[in-house]
Amino acid sequence: MIDMTGSHRQARTLLVVADNAVTQTVILEHARAKGHSVISATTPALGLTTFDMTQPDIVIMDLFLPEQEGIKLVKQIRERRPTCPVVLLTDAGQGESMMEGLRAGALDYLLQPIQEDAFALVLQRAIHRLPASVADAPGVERVEYVLVSDPDPGYVDSTVNWVIHGTAMGLVEARHLHLRAALQELVMNAIEHGCLELGYHAKIKALERDQYHELIRRRRQDACFRDRRVTIRAIYDKGQQILTYRIADNGKGFNWKVWVNSGFEVCPTSDVSGRGIFLAHSFFPDIMYNNWGNEVIFTVPLT
Repeated sequence: MIDMTGSHRQARTLLVVADNAVTQTVILEHARAKGHSVISATTPALGLTTFDMTQPDIVIMDLFLPEQEGIKLVKQIRERRPTCPVVLLTDAGQGESMMEGLRAGALDYLLQPIQEDAFALVLQRAIHRLPASVADAPGVERVEYVLVSDPDPGYVDSTVNWVIHGTAMGLVEARHLHLRAALQELVMNAIEHGCLELGYHAKIKALERDQYHELIRRRRQDACFRDRRVTIRAIYDKGQQILTYRIADNGKGFNWKVWVNSGFEVCPTSDVSGRGIFLAHSFFPDIMYNNWGNEVIFTVPLT
């Protein structure tokens, strides 16, 4: 993980998934007293959506008995990010369910009603389980993170989650959201238009006929496309305090100079598939392509 902003002493973001307002308030007060921020969700479904959108450092969650939806959420979080510490909120008499949650991948548990000392101890254990920061490693000047992905649109969200967690958890919230939006658009472009050579109008027609997934399946099985991959590189320059992202595909590329000549001010009416490029450029103005148009590069300042 390339966490640019510090050590185990830095402020962390906690996601609390619980339907009890008193529990949420108590955790909020204790966490804020130690300089941490808290995001809340009242149901497991909302908790998972919030987890994907905000990428918190630590999750504190109820078991949601008797349905045990909390156990399912633990497993889903572990599938998405195995390094994320999960703390279970339990009541007296819930020992069996608590043990099941720990077996599912939770790190620890916190007995309710929550006591400040117990909360501080459990939180500290969770923080110490977080990946160490590259910024604290003496002598390290440059780190490169590489992820190679199968060209399936269904993998875009999970791929972007991995990239952001692995490279950009130290960004401020607004820049974090901008990076997520840009990566989602550019990775999808690399899959659809690059690896699978799917044109915009063919995509729209397939969507209108509810045939998009079948079209993607056929393209991925086609001998011309099935071995193609998307490669995402993130390069952290410690001295310059810059993250550089390079997203490449094995496609034929495209005439990117049309976009540069337009000044990125308007989307040419001849090709309305450029939404992703314009969105990414609005967040990261230095976006550029290689000569062939099958690799996009942009930088994210860290200061």
